[in-house]
Amino acid sequence: MNKQPTEHEIHFRIWYSYWLERMTETLNRRIDMFTNAIILTLGAAIFATSHFSWLFGGIIAVLSGFRIAWQYGKKAEAAKQQAKRYASLIDNLPGITIDEIREKLKMLEEFDSVALNSLCNPARNGASISLRLKYREPLSFIEKAVSLLAGSTPR
Repeated sequence: MNKQPTEHEIHFRIWYSYWLERMTETLNRRIDMFTNAIILTLGAAIFATSHFSWLFGGIIAVLSGFRIAWQYGKKAEAAKQQAKRYASLIDNLPGITIDEIREKLKMLEEFDSVALNSLCNPARNGASISLRLKYREPLSFIEKAVSLLAGSTPR
């Protein structure tokens, strides 16, 4: 027997996905901006006469490699667009049937970003807050730290 999720479970899934995308976007954008700032600062420092120019150059090369390999800016933009799609679905929830919601959610979930596991429990808490539920997942120290960096309230 194929048990369909309840309306409440679907609404929770939508809010959870929204918060996960939003935090993924914020975290990746902040990492991208931080690495850009470090690269620019160290690049400018190379022009100053310093005995550490070789070290600065090495750090710039490593950070540039990270940016190329992980493409933080591209991931941030994709997560931002996906969060907007979820926000649009959330805005339309009162006016559409549960079957339409299921169909739209199924389509949206195909394009979800790959998120850090450390953001899963904070996203659950965000969904709980959005739905005015009292239960909160307890967060580990790492989850609290990553949640804070991702723009969420680490509770």
